[in-house]
Amino acid sequence: MNSRSRYVWAYAMIAPTLIGTVLFWSWPAIYSIYLSFLKSENFGMINHWIGLANYEKLFKDKEFWKNLRNTLYYTVLFVPVTLVFSTLFAVLLNAKIKGQSVYRVIFFLPQVTMPAAAAMVWIVLFAHDYGLINFVLGTDVAWISDKHFAMIALVIVGVWGAIGFNMLLILAGLQGIPRSLYEAGEIDGAVGLRKFRYITLPLLTPTLFFTTVVLMIGATQIFDSIYLLIGKTNVALPAVRSLVYAYYQNSFVYYDQNYGAAIVDILLIINLILTGVQFAFQKKWVVYD
Repeated sequence: MNSRSRYVWAYAMIAPTLIGTVLFWSWPAIYSIYLSFLKSENFGMINHWIGLANYEKLFKDKEFWKNLRNTLYYTVLFVPVTLVFSTLFAVLLNAKIKGQSVYRVIFFLPQVTMPAAAAMVWIVLFAHDYGLINFVLGTDVAWISDKHFAMIALVIVGVWGAIGFNMLLILAGLQGIPRSLYEAGEIDGAVGLRKFRYITLPLLTPTLFFTTVVLMIGATQIFDSIYLLIGKTNVALPAVRSLVYAYYQNSFVYYDQNYGAAIVDILLIINLILTGVQFAFQKKWVVYD
């Protein structure tokens, strides 16, 4: 087989993914940007070019800034906690313990559980009068209807749902570390936490970097937990409403798709900035050698 034939087969193999990416990711993003410069009428049959008017309205909207703050606050709480617990469980499951496969399945179950079913269980657990969490902790907290605790409830549910997948990513990174390095470290006196500090953690940083990027992008797009757990009539909704939830409200409840498109375009820019900052600073803590 000549080199040209290999290239043809290579492009044929990646064509489905490439076409899917263009159709379901790139084109919607481009069209969303286009919509944000329009004012649509008659269900999108008539469109008027209004330039930056939607963005001007957005930046003057106090609710937008509050939703942005909620989104970033959730991200700041969710990402570190998920990363720490995912790493901890991955390290424990990487050790030689009985029933490894069973534990891996248990930790991964939230990833394959239907969000609506999981939300129903969490609503019962967080219930003010009869919830198991208040009973166990001996507290009297309205977890999902008190604006001071609703965000904490969302973070708990989010971490519970995200640990399984990210644990597997980190576990794959752990299993890629050569055993010979640990043996050499033991000869030099690296045991216990020293082994983790000077061997495992540095060599795991590429995986942790990738996991952090994915977690941060996912956290800024929180919607389902707010929709299913908090609900649209909850008095605590303004304290936890995210940018994606605001996009949903404006686009599908108030039928202002142009303003909704402006919201998600700003979120896209924020994600690009956050990801760019992470790539810019990766050389300071990520070890690739």
